[in-house]
Amino acid sequence: GKPNFEHLLQEFGEAVVPVANCDVKEYNSNPKEQLPFKEYVEYWREYIRNGYRSSRGCLYLKDWHLSRSELIPKAQGLGIAFPEQDVYTTPVYFSSDWLNEYWDAVAVDDYRFVYMGPKG
Repeated sequence: GKPNFEHLLQEFGEAVVPVANCDVKEYNSNPKEQLPFKEYVEYWREYIRNGYRSSRGCLYLKDWHLSRSELIPKAQGLGIAFPEQDVYTTPVYFSSDWLNEYWDAVAVDDYRFVYMGPKG
């Protein structure tokens, strides 16, 4: 299946999100750039239409703190947060979410990320 791009654009289209280029390695990591979410979705749709190829490489939305609390300062490069959206539930097998319990208590960071992108 495919994501519901229209719904995602309606809810998050104006957000700026961190996008990694999976075809490039820098210091054993993929370099990231900030893109408007609507531009990333357009890239993704074009990537699919072009047989899962693009001259831009394979871009992957990575480490977006979509549900970050308003109490946590917005760190540069992590994208706009939407804490009012109920997008994160700890899976039952990880119900003791000790890492986020700590970070929520000190209001410094969190470990709730969104990752999405095309196959490839």
